[in-house]
Amino acid sequence: MPAHFAMLVPGPSTAADGEDAGPPAEAGGLVARLAAGPGLHDEQPAGLGGEGLIGQLLAGGVIAEAVAGTEHGHRLDRALTAEVTALSVIIGALFPGHGYDLTLAKVFAVPGLPVKPGTPVPAGPALSKARARLGELPMRKAFELHAARSDDGPGEDGTASGLELTIFDGTTIEVFSCPELAEEFGVPEGGTKPKIRIVGHLQAGTRKWKAAAVRGYLDGENTLVDELEGSLGEGMLNLADRGFFSMGRWIRFSGTGAHLLWRVKNGARSVPFRTIRALKDGSELVLLRESSGMLGSRRRAAGDKTLARLPDTVARLACFTVLTRTRSGRTKTTQIRVLTTLLDPQQYPARELAALYAERWQVETAFLHLKKTVRGPRRVLRGRSAALARQEARALLLVHNMIAAAAARAAASAGISPGAISFTAVLALVRDHAVAGTCRRHCGKRPASTDDLLTAVILAHPRNREDRKRTSGRTPAERRKWHTEEADYTITIVPSNLPKTDISPGS
Repeated sequence: MPAHFAMLVPGPSTAADGEDAGPPAEAGGLVARLAAGPGLHDEQPAGLGGEGLIGQLLAGGVIAEAVAGTEHGHRLDRALTAEVTALSVIIGALFPGHGYDLTLAKVFAVPGLPVKPGTPVPAGPALSKARARLGELPMRKAFELHAARSDDGPGEDGTASGLELTIFDGTTIEVFSCPELAEEFGVPEGGTKPKIRIVGHLQAGTRKWKAAAVRGYLDGENTLVDELEGSLGEGMLNLADRGFFSMGRWIRFSGTGAHLLWRVKNGARSVPFRTIRALKDGSELVLLRESSGMLGSRRRAAGDKTLARLPDTVARLACFTVLTRTRSGRTKTTQIRVLTTLLDPQQYPARELAALYAERWQVETAFLHLKKTVRGPRRVLRGRSAALARQEARALLLVHNMIAAAAARAAASAGISPGAISFTAVLALVRDHAVAGTCRRHCGKRPASTDDLLTAVILAHPRNREDRKRTSGRTPAERRKWHTEEADYTITIVPSNLPKTDISPGS
């Protein structure tokens, strides 16, 4: 067996009478099997012990607080209370291939479930009605409460120059094809299914969502990102792709105290910039000034002819090229321009900012995990109404955060980067651990356990290779022509094509 599959992990501990009994005896065997790496086993693995991640949401009061505002009658339902229904939605997002009956069977095995022991498990159609009664607001609140947890720091590689790295970006997810959802969310031109749009604010170090806006496909990313302004704050450095820039948004978002490092378009006429002066590191101080045409467009969009002109703003522009050279000899040069509020070229050199912008790809990986790894490829959200589709999307984001948080905590305990932890492996372990320490049906109690076992099992798995620098075709046709290859990247700072200005800010 390869050496990297034989990793030692701590086994279950013993305790004296009256102390914590520790994990169940069978847990040590599971740890040993998982530490041995992938393979087939004759026995079905036993539960991992512990209260389970869903149970941790109960214990932390996240679910109870999230459903506190639901209607009175729903809270008093005997089996599918608001709290149990919310847990069912979360379990359904964690196990998207399960039907409602199997989902409910798992939910009613969750430790600490607020239901009287011996209560019969409801049938699937009852959950469908309970989801409609619950609505979308409790799941949104549950996601926000979990995302706001402060016990998960920025992570091993989540800071730059003492600033927490965060990222804005958006994606779409297909929903059930029916006239109601098509009218509510919209269908892409040439598409067959309605889509829901999500714009998220990602913490780069932990790969957790700090906030998210959920609307329809017809709502643009810029509309949704404006809802996330409140998630920015002092001590952050936010990265965003070029579609998010507007002068008004730049002023508002930088006014939160966060620093910005946003990509902007390359055309000289496509941005309201003029160069004030060049700096020693090759970057430039630029003046942002709203033109009369921009002011007129903004007034028409707002329906207010009295809107004042935006104030002049000074920012710093770094223009650079990235030369990609693959192992087979293919080369490609890409030109990029990033605008930043970090004005000091000595403290924040242009070359470092250019290299730092590559961290924006963390959000692309997070969306891949959200849509493909957790939800599964070619699987639409099952909700048949707009409220249920948004409810399910929030549950999907919450599940993603739970998995990312488990990986981040394991990485922090080992002093490694979360990028070294396989998201797919953690998802499989989280699914095993979701209803760990299953309650005994006759009394509602569960075996004594430890909360550290999941972390130990995560760290027992082989780690990702973080030193790989690879590239592949961007389009499906290109990907059919060549495989992913090792690549080298060369960054060169270049001057911009902006006109000069001799106008001082505010004049």
